[in-house]
Amino acid sequence: MISATAATGRPRSHWRIWMAGVAMFTLAWPAAAYAELGSNVASVEADQEHMKGTRRITTTAEYTVYEIQAESGTTVREFVSPAGMVFGVAWQGPFKPDMRQLLGAYFDQFVQASQNKRPRRGAISLREPGLVVDSGGHMRSFTGRAYLPQMMPENVDPAAIK
Repeated sequence: MISATAATGRPRSHWRIWMAGVAMFTLAWPAAAYAELGSNVASVEADQEHMKGTRRITTTAEYTVYEIQAESGTTVREFVSPAGMVFGVAWQGPFKPDMRQLLGAYFDQFVQASQNKRPRRGAISLREPGLVVDSGGHMRSFTGRAYLPQMMPENVDPAAIK
């Protein structure tokens, strides 16, 4: 019978110490805050850094749009209410954005609803209580939008989120 020491060349306790160190490092690593649907505008800058992109800001009377052009060529627009909350996001480009990042706390609701509403491939059009998502495209040409109807400022047409 081969002992753990003979098989790996290291005592078993060395393995446990190494695994404990990996776990502590993982827990100590700061979680990045990204701008996401339903979050505060303060996180938009972190999103720009994550995407390694450039940002352009456009302001209207009803909302502000933070447009981030990623190095990958994908553009993400984040729609922020006068109260400073992200109520909508839209994207277009050759690559899909990180949906978990964009949808934040609404990602699980999106995944659960989309599993029951569409074939394995193709466009997604979800109309759930408190969450609307339209996403589609094909290789090198993806578009989509997501918004929270309950957080949209008055007099804003959902068609503006594009």
